[in-house]
Amino acid sequence: MENISKTDIPILVIDDEESLRHTFKIFLKREGYGPVILASNFEEAVAELTTQSFDLIISDIVLGGSSGIDLLKRIRELNISCPVIMVTGYPTVDTASEALRFGAFDYIQKPVEKEQLLKTTRLALQQYSLQQQKQKAEQEKEKYRSYLDTLFRSVSDSIMTIDENLNIVKMNQSARSLFGAINPAVQEGANLAIACTDPNGCFFKTDAEKVLRSGIEIKEHRVEFSSSDAKTQKVVSLCISPLEDGRGGFHGVVIVIRDMSIVDQSSSKQRSIFHRIIGASAAMQTVYTMIENVGKVDSAVLITGESGTGKELATEALHLESHRQNRPLIKVDCTAIPENLLESELFGHKKGSFTGADQDRMGRILQADGGTLFLDEIGDISSMMQLRLLRFLQEKTFYPVGRDTAIQVDVRIIAATNVNLLEKVHQGKFREDLYFRLRVIDIILPPLRERNGDVLLLANHFLQKYARQMGQPITGISDQAMTLLSTYQWPGNIRELEHVIERSCVLCNGSTIAVEQLPVEVQHQQLYQAKPVLSPMQQKNEFQNQNAPVFSNTGLENSLENRIIAALKKSGGNKAKAARLLSIDRSTLYRKLKELNIDLTTFDL
Repeated sequence: MENISKTDIPILVIDDEESLRHTFKIFLKREGYGPVILASNFEEAVAELTTQSFDLIISDIVLGGSSGIDLLKRIRELNISCPVIMVTGYPTVDTASEALRFGAFDYIQKPVEKEQLLKTTRLALQQYSLQQQKQKAEQEKEKYRSYLDTLFRSVSDSIMTIDENLNIVKMNQSARSLFGAINPAVQEGANLAIACTDPNGCFFKTDAEKVLRSGIEIKEHRVEFSSSDAKTQKVVSLCISPLEDGRGGFHGVVIVIRDMSIVDQSSSKQRSIFHRIIGASAAMQTVYTMIENVGKVDSAVLITGESGTGKELATEALHLESHRQNRPLIKVDCTAIPENLLESELFGHKKGSFTGADQDRMGRILQADGGTLFLDEIGDISSMMQLRLLRFLQEKTFYPVGRDTAIQVDVRIIAATNVNLLEKVHQGKFREDLYFRLRVIDIILPPLRERNGDVLLLANHFLQKYARQMGQPITGISDQAMTLLSTYQWPGNIRELEHVIERSCVLCNGSTIAVEQLPVEVQHQQLYQAKPVLSPMQQKNEFQNQNAPVFSNTGLENSLENRIIAALKKSGGNKAKAARLLSIDRSTLYRKLKELNIDLTTFDL
């Protein structure tokens, strides 16, 4: 069996001759198979088959008052799919034919030679493994198809697929409603050559034929047309893409139609807050819609975005939009937990399983049963944890440390990272199979510099929050200060903006935050804007340069280690406070502490 030790392959041997039963067991055990269970008759065999599962059954054709054929019939009744090898002392064509007709893999003749038994066993197990892999692949395919169907149904855009003969294969509910009003002949199963007698009601047909001929996508363009009663004029956005088969060819096209009149009507009602997420930009409206649609299904989600863009808030919103909203949302920061404790933290452990395990511990996965498990900074887990997590995602079962009994849970997985996981896959630092398991659906959070207009909303929100907390009579921000905040590139995104506003509230002595209360890098941002926009990893490597003003008066050497030590001293060893002083996220600080081998015990907690 693929990736399974022979010692994990249970085999049932049935024969009324005790010596033969034990001989078979010795042959199989010496080859490494096991456990090997013995039964002397039909009744004992059925009892074993109804209490445990086997990967192979080896049975004599003669079983006292019953026969091996009777056993094959019972195996079929019990829906047991493992292969069966029959052993016979007097083979005939009829006996062999009947055995194979009722599902036997093969039969061997007495006296049974060791090599013959082992060869037939090996072939039977290989075929069984292939059958199981095929079945599993079909199940995964069906599950993925179900996910796609759910998403297909839930989106507000009209979507339809057309094959190479212009037959309409699939339409979602939005498409059925749209064409039900403008051209009812356009429906699933119809052919466009017959249904499209009215060009006005088939505004997409010419473009669809063009993509079928060329295989080249036609990107968004807008088309005007009238409703069937000519009373309503509509404008739709049309996008047509080839339906690829994964091998360089395609079998049709996918058409996406967006009613722009609906978009225009709702544009004045754009949301500025969504659960705990604040932002009214077009980029965030897209994120809100994505979260609403994805929240309805149980697919695994990978949230990506630069540090400080709000991945944890997006996770909370996904959980609240799901049917699991009244169940637990368990959060795990994979970089905040030492690597040697992460396995126990996630999967739990049994008392005595390792030094210090003085009681049973329920892991985070079990705590999240029925709800959502959020794995933050997933890109930094070890290869061993990647493998364990992959097995859990595949089976939905896991083994706590030190326990040999599997636990099954119903958990929705949301993972997040600010690194390029696909690049890590190409570098061999992250498993490709785990990457695709986690990224069934991906949500990309835009950086603050791409969220036009959101800086003003967020700055005022944080001002009110910290003015209230500090008891300060601060009511606003000067126009000059707001201009600087709006044009700054925000390499630390929303987290950096929040820290800047908090700092400004501390320094402000009046009712208005002025330019002089802003950090020097915001005041003199031309020094920073001259630099190219960095990737998330580059931002983390360069965070010292970007946050140097925090320690501009300390007199310490301009080194990363000294800056971290200074922050830890100032915070009394509190890592969360130190990270805030440095204007970086905690996971970055944890990683740097580990890389620089800084001993936290030297600081007063």
